Amino acid sequence: MMSSPNMDVVAADQVLTSKTSSETKYKPKIMSYRFMIFYRFLLAALGGYILASLVAIVIAQLFSDFGTSAAMSATLIAFTLQACAFIWVFMVNKTLKASLGIMIPCVLFYIIYRFLGR
Repeated sequence: MMSSPNMDVVAADQVLTSKTSSETKYKPKIMSYRFMIFYRFLLAALGGYILASLVAIVIAQLFSDFGTSAAMSATLIAFTLQACAFIWVFMVNKTLKASLGIMIPCVLFYIIYRFLGR
């Protein structure tokens, strides 16, 4: 089969054009993926810390009769909870589910903390 030089140039332009358009098409997806990972990192770090702090406060208030044992137990449980929250945020498939899974318990423990109000 015979090919002319013009056909080779047209074919090469199509290959180059499709390559550059595919690169630009994937660039926004990469940036949105990086933003999602950064958001999950902030959610895991800050949300996990807030959740663990609220849980520690509530546990320490509930068992305040036991003094330092309650404080130590609350701190150990909070540390474990923060590590679990950090892992869980990255394990969940949906970012909305991860956000709600951290925010709803934070709100509930804050309400319990205000209700106890010691």
